[in-house]
Amino acid sequence: MGQLTKSHRFFPYVDLHNKSTLLKNELDKIGSISHDMLSGIKKELEASSGRLIEETINSLLAQHHNQESTINSQTTLMDTMASRYHYQINDINTQPLTVYYEEADIPLKK
Repeated sequence: MGQLTKSHRFFPYVDLHNKSTLLKNELDKIGSISHDMLSGIKKELEASSGRLIEETINSLLAQHHNQESTINSQTTLMDTMASRYHYQINDINTQPLTVYYEEADIPLKK
């Protein structure tokens, strides 16, 4: 008994790594706006002094640092998820196919 094994691709291979680009762009915008806001507030508070001003600036810096960390981790997560999505979609797009057959002993005509 013979067999023939092939892989059948239902659709052409598609690069899906860029699926995270839209979300990453939005995260970058949020980070940029946050940085601009922090700079503006710090600039306004530079003219003032006191314990309340210092605590406010320290709190803003801590919140900004936390937000940057969150944005960076989410950006990395978007890349990871896009990569997984890419491989899963292209994996299920391919189906292995095995055909089993029996060879017949038929004499060839001359």
